[in-house]
Amino acid sequence: MDREQAAARLGVPVGASPRRVEKAFRDRVREGHPDRFPPGSEAWEDANAALGGLIEARAVLGLAPPPPGARAASGTTYGAVPSWERSSEGFRSARDTDRMARAWGYAWGAFLIGSAILSWAVGSTGATNDALPIWSPALALIGATSVVIGWRADRRLRQE
Repeated sequence: MDREQAAARLGVPVGASPRRVEKAFRDRVREGHPDRFPPGSEAWEDANAALGGLIEARAVLGLAPPPPGARAASGTTYGAVPSWERSSEGFRSARDTDRMARAWGYAWGAFLIGSAILSWAVGSTGATNDALPIWSPALALIGATSVVIGWRADRRLRQE
């Protein structure tokens, strides 16, 4: 099924937005869904066939139209290419990964160490919850580990 046939089946223009295509698809399915007819009846079989066509039309129109002059893809999917032959396009660089590790490490570390201090303070001042002082060392240890991860990423960024 090409884009013109798909657009005619859904009743939308060929260049319709994905939102409009989805709305038209839902409207058409609501009108003639197979569940509205007794199973095994002729109307049920017709609705089943129509639903398959609507699903195919949505899949065809759901893809963004190719830009003018663009060549067709090779036909292989990303998963079909072995990992050692895939390009690294779309993946973060090592520098970007270190920046993210630094930000997350420092942020989570500060949050967890602050939580450990608060947990210790609340747990040691009253009998509100006996488990609070027990959690304090665990939170502090995880927080310190996060800060170390951030610090090491920061060191790698400064060496470059």
